[in-house]
Amino acid sequence: MKKLILLIIIMFVLSVGYAQNIEYTNQVTVKWDAVAPIEPTDIISYQLWTDNDGVILDGETDLLIYTFTFLIEGEYILGVSTKREVIFPSFTEIVYSDINWSIVDIPAGATPNPFVVRHIEGIPSPGNLRLQ
Repeated sequence: MKKLILLIIIMFVLSVGYAQNIEYTNQVTVKWDAVAPIEPTDIISYQLWTDNDGVILDGETDLLIYTFTFLIEGEYILGVSTKREVIFPSFTEIVYSDINWSIVDIPAGATPNPFVVRHIEGIPSPGNLRLQ
C-alpha cells in the first residue's frame, strides 16, 4: 500500500512539471529575451508563429514584444524564433533559429511557464425577455 501511495505521489509531482497555463482571450501580448548579435553588423529580428492545426508565420518584429490577435476559434500554440541577417562586403546571408514554442520548456528556461491560448467567441444573451 505504501508503494502505491508513493507511486501516486511521484506521478503527481512529475505531471505538475509538465503542467501548462491556458489563457482564454482573442488577443495576447508576449515578451521574450533579446538574442545578442554574433557580429556587430548583424541585424537581429524575431519571427512570431502560431500553430492551430498548422504552423503559420504571424509576423516579424525587431522589438521584444508582440501582440497576437485571433479571429478564428481554437487553441493556439505560440512561438518565437530569431532571424539573423549576416552582412558581408559582397553579400548578405539570412540564418534562422529553431522556434521556441509556448507549450514546452525545452531547452530548460526557454518557456518557464508553458501556455496555450484558447479563443472562443462569446454568444449573445437571448433577447425579448418578457412575462408570459
